[in-house]
Amino acid sequence: MKNPFEVLRAKELELQQIQKEIEALRVTAQLLSGEEAESPLDERSNVRQMVKLP
Repeated sequence: MKNPFEVLRAKELELQQIQKEIEALRVTAQLLSGEEAESPLDERSNVRQMVKLP
């Protein structure tokens, strides 16, 4: 039987990866649509961060 804490940790890591992928898709959608980011300049610097996708 699997340790419930190991299963929980694995699911948390999976959730974090999916959240990064969703954010990357949001940024991509904004860039493709030609819209300016609505967030302040310092938050838009996140666009410059590399998001690792599987």
